[in-house]
Amino acid sequence: MKFSHSLQFNAVPDWIDHYVAYDQLKKLIFRIEKEKVENLNSSIDPEKASSIVSSGEDKFLNQLDLQLDKVFSFYAEKESELYIQLEALEKALNESAPSDQLYNDHPPPPVPFQSPLTELDSTVDLSIKETGPIKQLRRKMSIESRMTTDSHPDKYVEQLVDLRSQLISLYVSLSELDSFVELNRMAFDKILKKHDKVLDGNLRTQYLKKMVLDSRPFMPQTVETLRSQIERVERLYADAFCNGHTHVAVRQMKTHLRDQITYDRNTVWKDMVGQERKTLDAHVTPSKPVKSFQIPFTQRSIPTEQVRSIAAFFISVILFAIFLNVDIFGNTQENYCFALLIFAAVMWATEAIPLYATSLMIPFLVVVLGVMRNSDGSPMSAKAASKSVFASMFSGTIMMLLGGFSLAGALSKYGIAKAFATHILSRAGTRPRWVLIAIMAVATFLCMWISNVATPVLCFSLINPILRTLPDGSPVAPCLLLGIALASCIGGMTSPISSPQNIVTLQYMSPNPGWGIWFGAALPISIISVVVCWGLLLLVYRPDRAVPHLNKIKATRDKVTWTQVFIMFITILTIALWCAESSLESHIGDTGVIATIPLFVFFGTGILNKNDLNAFLWSVVVLAQGGMALGNAVTSSGLLQDIALRIKDGVQHLEPIAILAIFAFLILVFATFVSHTVAALIIVPIVQEVGANLPIPRANLLVMGAGLACSAGMGLPVSGYPNMSAVMMEDQTGKPYLTTKDFIIVGVPVSIFITVLIFTLGYGIMSGVGY
Repeated sequence: MKFSHSLQFNAVPDWIDHYVAYDQLKKLIFRIEKEKVENLNSSIDPEKASSIVSSGEDKFLNQLDLQLDKVFSFYAEKESELYIQLEALEKALNESAPSDQLYNDHPPPPVPFQSPLTELDSTVDLSIKETGPIKQLRRKMSIESRMTTDSHPDKYVEQLVDLRSQLISLYVSLSELDSFVELNRMAFDKILKKHDKVLDGNLRTQYLKKMVLDSRPFMPQTVETLRSQIERVERLYADAFCNGHTHVAVRQMKTHLRDQITYDRNTVWKDMVGQERKTLDAHVTPSKPVKSFQIPFTQRSIPTEQVRSIAAFFISVILFAIFLNVDIFGNTQENYCFALLIFAAVMWATEAIPLYATSLMIPFLVVVLGVMRNSDGSPMSAKAASKSVFASMFSGTIMMLLGGFSLAGALSKYGIAKAFATHILSRAGTRPRWVLIAIMAVATFLCMWISNVATPVLCFSLINPILRTLPDGSPVAPCLLLGIALASCIGGMTSPISSPQNIVTLQYMSPNPGWGIWFGAALPISIISVVVCWGLLLLVYRPDRAVPHLNKIKATRDKVTWTQVFIMFITILTIALWCAESSLESHIGDTGVIATIPLFVFFGTGILNKNDLNAFLWSVVVLAQGGMALGNAVTSSGLLQDIALRIKDGVQHLEPIAILAIFAFLILVFATFVSHTVAALIIVPIVQEVGANLPIPRANLLVMGAGLACSAGMGLPVSGYPNMSAVMMEDQTGKPYLTTKDFIIVGVPVSIFITVLIFTLGYGIMSGVGY
């Protein structure tokens, strides 16, 4: 939870106007930062620009002083009020029962009453020491027990209830005052830290020590006195109503305190948050009316999006039923498997139900339809088919995907990826063209290790200091965001764990290429593609012309910890073993075995925990497993070989480079309009079988080329996770930075260029390594 939200959530609603205006101070910091960047880009005299920035700093200091005075004044007023109330309550408790009945023949001496406090400073020296008579009074019996000994208790009951209520109310108020002090101290600390981070200042140490902590509400002796008064109320309540048992009194009063806090948060607090948002002009996206479809002959309506899903599902089922009853291949298993393939493809393409849900349905249909065959061609029994299907769903490739998730989780959780990115970007300068190529290079590199699903989100947060200081409508914002999205799509081909489609591709390559061969083919294509994409973005958006200088991204100042060093050691060790997998195959057997190293080490040492495990992209894992189960069924039924032989008859006269070009463009279209991963799940198995049945088998070449081509689709907002993340980014007014037009203008040409590069340069490299 952000501190501004935490402050709102924990504040006392009736006192909300007396807390530090954290959001307003933060907006002032960002306004000073924006003015600083605008002055850098303007042609005004440097001395004048410096004076403008200095004026902004003075405004911030003045606002801090006003906030400190506000907190001081309210605390002083509230402290005096509550302490006077405490004195009066203690006096009332001492006089609450008749002495002739309470003490029989030994009445206590009169208790001196201290006059109400009139001077604020006198509250600091309030003594919580009790006089001997008061202690003697409390030793006798509690007020409740006195009422039972009184022959006429009714006249005291109302007074008893009132005193008890006042004590509880006072306890709640004093506790809230203690929380008030702590929340405001944290607010000053956080806002000064934000100031120093954003504006490269050193105000936190000086102002916090000399002004805040020396102010009376935050002085240690003041806080100590306040807490001693809370303890004083606890003892009064215990002696009066709990027979002197302080722990019972504390439990009862804390129950009331908790109830009060719960009430505040669930009622008044919600209204205060709404008012605060209006005050701060906080943007709230208006909810769009949901389009609905009226069901004929009824009064009911359902959302249009749900109608589309239902229609897509029924079309899939109808096609499934039709193909189940059409003899295309002359073999029952092949016909049924083809029907299943069409059904899964349409379901995945239309997303009639979530992608992973379709994958979960595939094992059931594979076994029920009986599409699996033994090596001799006979139908496989249901028990044997289920074992084969489940065995295919958890392979070394899936284990490597989980190992990649563990590396990504550790690198992200402990700030290693962010620290690396900020140190690179802090050296990129302020010229838009160099910042753009730097953030694109960072995105591409990070995709190799933390996947192209998480990388865009991280990079978008890194450039937030730039986005918030840009003029309204500046073309630099869409240029940077689109650069990150396209670079992340390109980064999806850089390593075996950088995207789900690469995991699917590896499943159909034999022998496994290892990281070395994959890097050899993918990195040159990726580097050239990023440079070309950068040039096209500069040509389309002209960011240098719009804003000559951007706000500089600052490197993180956190010290390197031993945990981070250990994580980097395990990461480098794992990657090195993956790269050397081919030479270690006789000892480790499979890359999945290596993937268990980071999983065991990170979770075993507590670097990652159960919550991190739950955060893994299990939907991607299930999607890949469903694709593998379908691929196993298509292969076992003989359908894949039959389809491949028919395609081979049409392409066998072509050169392998032409075959690769045909499949690369087919996958490009599919990946652009549907999904990178779905394109790999459906087309890569066919490519593998076609390559294996060529006069000179080139299965690995075609499969790897097809797998790389899956990452080339980036011409639409729906083309992959990075594009979908980028198109959701909005400015402060709620207007999206990017539109479909932006993706088409830049994404489509880059997609075509990458595809051509794959079956030219990529073909040459893969042929050079023997594929």
